[in-house]
Amino acid sequence: MTQNSTFHTHTIFSDGENTVEEMIFCAKNLGFETIGISDHLTVHKNIKQSPAYNNIKNLAHQTFEEMIEPCKRHAEEIRNTGKKLKIKTMVGYEVDFFTYSGWKEELENFLKQIDYDYLISGNHFFMSENGEDIYDIWRFEESKDQAPEDITVYLKRHFKTMRQAIETNLFSFLAHIDYAQKTPSYKQSDYQKEIDEILKALKETDTGCEISTKGIRKLGHFYPSESILKKLIEQNTPIIISDDAHATDQIGTYFDLAEKTLQKFNCKKRLKLQNLCS
Repeated sequence: MTQNSTFHTHTIFSDGENTVEEMIFCAKNLGFETIGISDHLTVHKNIKQSPAYNNIKNLAHQTFEEMIEPCKRHAEEIRNTGKKLKIKTMVGYEVDFFTYSGWKEELENFLKQIDYDYLISGNHFFMSENGEDIYDIWRFEESKDQAPEDITVYLKRHFKTMRQAIETNLFSFLAHIDYAQKTPSYKQSDYQKEIDEILKALKETDTGCEISTKGIRKLGHFYPSESILKKLIEQNTPIIISDDAHATDQIGTYFDLAEKTLQKFNCKKRLKLQNLCS
């Protein structure tokens, strides 16, 4: 089986380098049948207090309300561009899941007011126990002196948050399950219990999980690790290949290698998001 669609992509609407039209045009030229644009949806009431805010302010927002109209226009642009270029397009969002009181209800109310096809669960932050304070995982080393807890506490909470997100049944698939390996102290065996709880939640909800070629570009190997991928396939979790493309030259990169890897592990269940596309 060869996946001829891409669903984890970003544009200048969040932190991508190219416009919606440029990304869709590129996918069309590459011969893709469907492209889903899944810009980041990062909404946290205290986002401006995050030590990393200056680095993420182009994609981070304080309220869902401020995103309603921009997201409506974004979806319209995606769908109109797809019609113009004669390629199936889908509207998605990669959502950072937060846990402070009322956040989930605000998200669900927001989703009722916008046009979208699917959601990706993609967490990029460590959080305090009550979810009020957040720290960008990618830049945690820069702000760790401001974090009151040991990094192992944040890492365990990070995996717990992913599990909570999956248990909501709001998401079509989970992104970069072991994104936290970007922290110097991360060692998978130390958090295997927490990771296994995520895998259990994926199985119980029949939620998909990606094999991300962005890991190849950034770290030299896929997200997730081979041992996690094997467990996902053994428990029959639906797998989808993602490029997590933030630029046109990243669309479809290493898809052939991902296909070979899934064949090697005898992956039989694939997530077909394009079936949602009318």
